[in-house]
Amino acid sequence: MAKVTGPLLSATASGSIGPRLTYSKKASGAQVRIQRAQKDYENPARKVVRDAYRTGLILWNSLPTIEKNYWNEIEQKGFVDV
Repeated sequence: MAKVTGPLLSATASGSIGPRLTYSKKASGAQVRIQRAQKDYENPARKVVRDAYRTGLILWNSLPTIEKNYWNEIEQKGFVDV
């Protein structure tokens, strides 16, 4: 959330309002800019990674609770003595 100490177009505003409008201070003065949404490019390499992640998520969700707890304990210990 933006920190505004005066009117909306104040020289002392900084931070973001919503997902797009960002206020900042630069050496040249105050600046307001609109952040554009990032494009989601589809390509074969990303598809492979996304499919692998999706498969891993499905497998994790299919594990019994006791096995999930075991792996969560290992993760908390920093994977020592695995």
